[in-house]
Amino acid sequence: MSRNIVLCCDGTSNQFSKDRTSVIKLFHALVKKEGEQLVYYHPGIGTRAPSGIGTQVGGMFARIAGLAFGYRLQDDIVDAYRFLMNNYEDGDRIFIFGFSRGAYTARVVSAMLHLYGLAMRGNDPLVPYAVEMLWAMAKAKEGAPYEACAQLARDFKKTISSRECKTHFLGVWDTVNSVGWIGSPLKIPFGRYNPDVEIVRHAKALDERRGFFRVNWFAEDATRDIQEVWFPGTHCDVGGGWPEAESGMSKYPLAWMAKEAVKAGLLVDQSRMNEVLGLSPGPYAAATPTAPLHLWMGFSWALTEFVPKKHWNFKKQCWEWRANLFRRRSLPSAPVVHDVAWDIPGYAVPEGALKLSVKYP
Repeated sequence: MSRNIVLCCDGTSNQFSKDRTSVIKLFHALVKKEGEQLVYYHPGIGTRAPSGIGTQVGGMFARIAGLAFGYRLQDDIVDAYRFLMNNYEDGDRIFIFGFSRGAYTARVVSAMLHLYGLAMRGNDPLVPYAVEMLWAMAKAKEGAPYEACAQLARDFKKTISSRECKTHFLGVWDTVNSVGWIGSPLKIPFGRYNPDVEIVRHAKALDERRGFFRVNWFAEDATRDIQEVWFPGTHCDVGGGWPEAESGMSKYPLAWMAKEAVKAGLLVDQSRMNEVLGLSPGPYAAATPTAPLHLWMGFSWALTEFVPKKHWNFKKQCWEWRANLFRRRSLPSAPVVHDVAWDIPGYAVPEGALKLSVKYP
């Protein structure tokens, strides 16, 4: 009998705490039953201190290094892939969820499944090597160096006798476009276009302006089940992580994501889902159009807007360095926007927006 395997990957410096993201709230609501649904939660990059460093100092180092360099991102990818490798059985359906750089992790794991398949159980030492090969492909970009890396990946897949394993559902909140503040974005092969992912759902923030939090789009493909929806608010208004009393706006994308995943076969405990959505009595805030939007990025983040960063110029089709200077995110000509945007008093709905009406459950 087939079952679900669910991977939940949290964002940078996010972990189980009182200020919870939508990833951990979804994880809380999942059915956890042997033989039906196996679940896995991974805290965000920048949450674990290096060994040998005191907890407080090490925690601060991990947070800064996680934000600046994507510290331990590869380790997180290795952990998630190993969990699948050692637990997957033929016929299982794979659900992968992630927020922010956890969403980046989720997409990389799906890319690895497409590129390599799934190694047989017990091949733990091979997994870091596979991730390093993927990084090499990303850095090679194109031409002969890229093809050499791609051929090495094909040889690796053939040699380790991997199993075919496709992602059934990939659900992500506001994927960021780079692994850290410092350095250029790393374009992982099959991160934007992955023919082996059956269903993609992506919640994106309309009001995020930070240059270091540029959104990572999926490639358009009319033949695949891909839906990217814009929601009012900034990065954590969409993916969660604010104090619970200020988290009402994040419940709209959480409810949408949960509904879409349940339609795809995800098993949730409805009473627990109602709890985290604030639909039943308890400590969780409910979705409301009057919930706060956290539009001010803070002084420290505002300073980074004057720091030049590598951007892709779509008109010139080339990379260029420029400061972001509080620019809004680029939107398509007819963005799909959740209908709560029309209910927020005084909110400026993007011109040409298509309204997506969602009722939960």
